[in-house]
Amino acid sequence: MLYLTTENTLRMYCTPKIHKEVTPVRPIVDYTGSIGYNTSRALADILAALMGKTDHRVKNSQEFATEMASVLIDEGECFVSHDVVSLFTNMPISEALMIIRNQLENDKRLKDRTNLEIDDIMELLEFVVTTT
Repeated sequence: MLYLTTENTLRMYCTPKIHKEVTPVRPIVDYTGSIGYNTSRALADILAALMGKTDHRVKNSQEFATEMASVLIDEGECFVSHDVVSLFTNMPISEALMIIRNQLENDKRLKDRTNLEIDDIMELLEFVVTTT
């Protein structure tokens, strides 16, 4: 799966943020068919089992709405929503990689999902997150 037979040039396109004033655009890079696509796909499959291992995560907006339906806001309190700007590009990569390594080291089922060693996974992951 990690063997590359063809390589496509990355394609970037933009979608408008119609809910914002002045309608700024959100750049999107299409990684499909590029040199790192299969690597990214394989890593996503390996790391998928680590997702959702926290109380502070919601799967999607429907789950969020269901959770919020039972939240009561007292008088004098207010609910605040923050607009996240460039979340991935502002994420400290070295810290994220340390957290992922720690999760992999504590994952007792990792060998069931891959023959790769943790160091190999981390090297591939660092390549993918620093080259897009």
